[in-house]
Order: sequence, then structure tokens, then C-alpha cells
Amino acid sequence: GKELNKSINPDEAVAYGAAVQAAVLTGSQDSAVKDVLLVDVAPLSLGIETAGGVMTKLIERNTRIPNKMSKTF
Repeated sequence: GKELNKSINPDEAVAYGAAVQAAVLTGSQDSAVKDVLLVDVAPLSLGIETAGGVMTKLIERNTRIPNKMSKTF
């Protein structure tokens, strides 16, 4: 596959992803989007505040969504 470009501005990444998804949904035969699968991720870790004011992460940053996690406290 192609090496991940981490230098893109987050706002531009959203616009780029939307453009690629639009091309895929309209049936574009362009080789640049032919075999592309876009997935959505949680941009930040999600968690709850536990004893002592500590955040316990339930879903890590960049986890594919939808996702389901559970933890017993």
C-alpha cells in the first residue's frame, strides 16, 4: 500500500476524505480511488473519570468506529 502521510492539516484531511468518499459513491473508475476503503476513527481517546480524578480510557485515540468497549469498575 501507500505510505501514510501524517503531515496533512486535519481540516484538509476531512475535506480530502469526503472527496474520495464522494468519488467512490458515484462509481468513479479512477485508479486513485478504485480500491479505497475509508474508515472513521475516534479522533480523541474516550473515557470516564474514576477515583482520584483520573481518566480511565475506554476507547483509545484512532480506534475505528463504530466500536464497543466495556470495563468493570
